[in-house]
Parts: sequence; C-alpha cells; structure tokens
Amino acid sequence: MTTTTIIHDLEQFNLELAVLTSKGKVLDYIDVVSRDGKPDELLAVVRGYAHGGNWYSNGKTYSSYRHAFAAIGAAIDRCNADHAPLNDRWQT
Repeated sequence: MTTTTIIHDLEQFNLELAVLTSKGKVLDYIDVVSRDGKPDELLAVVRGYAHGGNWYSNGKTYSSYRHAFAAIGAAIDRCNADHAPLNDRWQT
C-alpha cells in the first residue's frame, strides 16, 4: 500500500477548488479520508490539478462524512458564486 501525503493548507485547498471549478472537474478531485492512526478524524481533501500527486486539506478535522463534505461544498460555493456546473458528465 502506498502512502499519500496530505498538505494542510487552506489557501491552496481553496485555490485548487477554484481551478477545478473553472475547468468543470471538481467531482473527480475531491474526497473525504480518515487519518492514519486516528480513524475517527476525517479530512476534507482535494487532489491538486497541476500536480496530481499532491493532496490538500483545509486543515480541519471532522467527525462525520456529512460535515466534511459540507465543508467542501461550502468552499465550492465561495469560489463558484455563479453556480457553474461542477462536472461536464452531469449536464442535462
């Protein structure tokens, strides 16, 4: 099993979400993961668009998936005020 490093950087987390929103690729790059050794602590993360090996969190931990995904949703809302589509696969 490979180890993934997560960089806790709110500014980069928000920047990555803004880039992904503008490209319509958000859903392919977000996730909620548990921390090694602390399975009850969840992180909201986004994979870097330019450097796919980098993952960024907003620096906060969550006790439920619902709250972690809500934090991702709130960050997306802040950078996507016009509510542009988040992924071209879900167009109707």
